[in-house]
Amino acid sequence: MQKGKLRGRRLWWFSIGIWLIITILSSVFAPGSNENVIANKDFGLPSDSPSIVAGYELEKHFPNDGGILLFGVFHKDGELSDEEILSFALAIESMKEDKAFDEVDVIPLSKLQAEQRASFLSENKKTFFIPLTLPETLEGKDLNKLVQSIKESVGGKIDDAIELSWTGPAGIASDAVELFSQADIVLLLSTVGLILVLLLIIYRSPLLTLIPLVGAGIVYAVVDRLIGFTTAQGWFGVDSQALSIMTILLFAVVTDYSLLIFSRYREELKMHEDANVAMRETMRHVKEPIFFSGSTILLGVATLFFALYEPYRNFAPVFAIAAGAMLIAGLTLLPALFAVIGRKAFWPLIPKYGEETVEKKTIWGKVAAVVTKRPWQFMVPILLLLALGAWNMTNMKESYDLIASFPEDLSSREGYERLGEDFSKGSLAPGTLLFVTESEFGMEEMRTVIERIEEYPSIASVTTQGNPISEDGKAAKFSITFEGNPYDEEAFDAVLKLREDSEKILKYANLSDTSMYISGETAVNADVRDINDRDTWIVIILMTVLITIMLGLQTRSIVAPLYMIGSILLSFAATLGLSYYLFEVFLNLEGINYRIPLYAFVFLVALGVDYSIMLIARIREELKAMPFDEAVRKGVERTGGVISSAGLILAATFLVLATMPIYELKLFGFIMALGILIDTFIVRPLLIPAVLVLLGKWSFWPKKIR
Repeated sequence: MQKGKLRGRRLWWFSIGIWLIITILSSVFAPGSNENVIANKDFGLPSDSPSIVAGYELEKHFPNDGGILLFGVFHKDGELSDEEILSFALAIESMKEDKAFDEVDVIPLSKLQAEQRASFLSENKKTFFIPLTLPETLEGKDLNKLVQSIKESVGGKIDDAIELSWTGPAGIASDAVELFSQADIVLLLSTVGLILVLLLIIYRSPLLTLIPLVGAGIVYAVVDRLIGFTTAQGWFGVDSQALSIMTILLFAVVTDYSLLIFSRYREELKMHEDANVAMRETMRHVKEPIFFSGSTILLGVATLFFALYEPYRNFAPVFAIAAGAMLIAGLTLLPALFAVIGRKAFWPLIPKYGEETVEKKTIWGKVAAVVTKRPWQFMVPILLLLALGAWNMTNMKESYDLIASFPEDLSSREGYERLGEDFSKGSLAPGTLLFVTESEFGMEEMRTVIERIEEYPSIASVTTQGNPISEDGKAAKFSITFEGNPYDEEAFDAVLKLREDSEKILKYANLSDTSMYISGETAVNADVRDINDRDTWIVIILMTVLITIMLGLQTRSIVAPLYMIGSILLSFAATLGLSYYLFEVFLNLEGINYRIPLYAFVFLVALGVDYSIMLIARIREELKAMPFDEAVRKGVERTGGVISSAGLILAATFLVLATMPIYELKLFGFIMALGILIDTFIVRPLLIPAVLVLLGKWSFWPKKIR
């Protein structure tokens, strides 16, 4: 007996030792994941997307005109004098004296006439802007470093009475990098602190509080370095948002698995004197729900590999690595940590061998008794309420305006809004019209084309600076400005309409041997919208099918997966619809970022399945010893405490995203928290038991039940 105990403890210590060795080696030899954050190539679009092809054609015919625009925006409450405007121009042009800014292209406004400089001055004469062109090869941290250097160089030469901000595509990209530079450590500390406090409040056991956090910390260290190693090899790219959400998910799910093990381990310690035997029995019962839970998360995020949009596709390996590590840890590291501490893990409420296992009826026991007695009275109202929330999804609008998610006091947003107020919003991100022909252009034909394009309702103007014809005479480019916000869907529709009508427009001007291209941010976002629609449907269909198959394998049933996945899909739709309604009412929000619905679907469905798996696994276990209705009641009662605790912690953990500076992450965190709470306290304990009781013996068909 003593030898068995010793051998058991050695196995648990061996498991912990392996994890610690991997953690140490990876920390020594692999870089951190944040060290290899990169921008997406071609804005994340496939290389054959119309806007990307247009960009290639523009670079081909006008090789020296490429670059990323940065706008220096100068503003004061009163009118700006020409002397002040001249001083702004000189402050920026003086940068060229430093070799560090050799690649920055600056218009020599100080050498132009005052009338020419006035074209960069608003009508109210309160705002003046200067465009700078940065190398288009720069991205991520390198771009941010150059923009920060420009800000420091120019900022010290401008009077304090002048409001100076930096915007445009380069300014926005730089601020996006800056926002996340210090946010990750805040997110990590906030997540750990919140889980620590909640575990202490709920379970009042110091060691139980530390075990999940120690386990999550070890898993996070391994995952962080593994992602850093794989991205350093160039196997895939990674962005800051993926790492932020991965951190939240990892700590929350590891805590969930810890609570599932803890709950069953406490039961088994009352029936087994040997703690090692108790843990073996614990894992015999919980390894199936942990395996299928981890597998559904892994398969769910893996469907993102089928996306064409690079930010989605790059999410897949990050979360697949994390999900795989969480699954392995749930079956090895976490039970080992509990086992080596034994009964002391539950101090001060240590379970004793032989202690009465029948406890007084809990709140979840009372809930289960009522639901199983009157299932119709619960199922019908819940389905109606969820359907009502889901219906509001039809009113949902998507936003493609990244800067709208930035803090209001951020330089790029201040400059963007200042230019939008005093100039036109369309001028903030003008597109480029490119015409390529096999012959040579005639200016008369080009004027006809431009006049025809300007007749379109969403087009503000088509202009040019200097000679628009390329050196070989076979290409011509013009700047196209859209009415209103260039990041709105009306502008995207205008791009698509111009593409659709291009042959007709060119034929009208007798340019049948000419091709027309549209590049720029509006054109890019028009393509992103189309790709996003395609990817969303592909991922939803694939994930639904794969998870349904996994549920079928877990339940050994054909019927059970249908009502399980159906309830989860309805819960997701209701969450998104209700969240959008709340955002409209309380935040006056007109649309949510286009990425949020897909991300919310992937994680809400994958995590929602977890709790259903835990519940159904316990009900199937209880069916071996009692009638069906009693097994449902017992299953809800036995899993109620651990699932509700896990759900509360998971929801609160996602709310930590409210500490992030990006507005879309705040909204995503709220949606996730709301969806998890709906699933934890409505779908899992009320709707699914009601459906089970109403289906009766058909609940796990074709398996026979009594």
